[in-house]
Amino acid sequence: MLHAALLGVLLAGAAGAAEQSAAPESPEHVYPSSGTFSGLRRASNSVTHNLGERLDKGHDWLYRRLEHLIVSVDQRYADPNRTALLVPLSPLRIEFDSEILNRQHGLGFSPRFNFDATIRLPNIERRLRLFITSSNLSEAPGNAALERNPVRAGVRFVPHSHVDFDIGVRVKFKPTAFAALRWAPQFDLGSAKLYPLIKPYLESGLGLGVSAGLTLEQWHGRWVARSSSYGNWLRNTAATTWAQTLLVGHAQSVIQERQYGRFTAGRDLACGTVVAITASGNHLSSASLYEFSVLFKRPLHGGWLYGYVEPLVRWELGSDWHPDAGIRIGLDALFWGLAVDAARDASTCH
Repeated sequence: MLHAALLGVLLAGAAGAAEQSAAPESPEHVYPSSGTFSGLRRASNSVTHNLGERLDKGHDWLYRRLEHLIVSVDQRYADPNRTALLVPLSPLRIEFDSEILNRQHGLGFSPRFNFDATIRLPNIERRLRLFITSSNLSEAPGNAALERNPVRAGVRFVPHSHVDFDIGVRVKFKPTAFAALRWAPQFDLGSAKLYPLIKPYLESGLGLGVSAGLTLEQWHGRWVARSSSYGNWLRNTAATTWAQTLLVGHAQSVIQERQYGRFTAGRDLACGTVVAITASGNHLSSASLYEFSVLFKRPLHGGWLYGYVEPLVRWELGSDWHPDAGIRIGLDALFWGLAVDAARDASTCH
């Protein structure tokens, strides 16, 4: 009931504006390319004449190299006694951003690099997916610019369409092993959608943990509102961190997003503007951080490179609730297909 009430308040103004159109348009979606490496277009030998063409050529060169490496590994270690399967394309997403914040005792600067890739090797194991990511294990929707997450790599088993089982290694100065079971279905509730998350996990040195979330999303044409609740419990510390995010905005297009934390923060936006209010804490009884932000995101080039700016104000208990004003600036690069295909499928952004 709380989620429904919050969404009703957030959408009241948006629906009034959208009702002027008898048939409001839905946002377009950006998906990874389907197909196989052998089905990719041949590399062009034409001379590049401007920065955009050079960006496209560099994008496609790296994309082809990565896909060729994946296919080579899959074919090399495949079972020679079984008919070889075609290797599907593996999507890679890279994000760079920096947060500049005017704190109580001076200016703070926090650069961040994040990436996420699912590597598909069907001939090595018919239901096996390798992955490499820098997203946090608990998928917390915390302040991304302050995170320093080591790289995680491992094997992902998908016994059911909504269930993943991950096992792998967290790469840092002293590597640690981890395992996680993730249940993240989607339920349609008329015009609304419900996204629950339950993820028990175990990591050496950290112990047992359980993260859980619930997001209720409502679309009206291209207007969206989300109410997201999240909690993360660690057995070793007997502590539960939590976050509550309310988001409303207008999106011409959105990117398919798997990470719960990025989804609740509006990082699935491809083109549009969203306003977000977040409260979080380290104890259930009180909040230790509040943040208000406005995210503006636009495609910069070719349907695969996106840029965003996000002015924000943050209040933290550790700084006596001083209003720290700042901005996040970032780039989001999708290696989900060739640049020529991304440009052809790119959505318009007004």
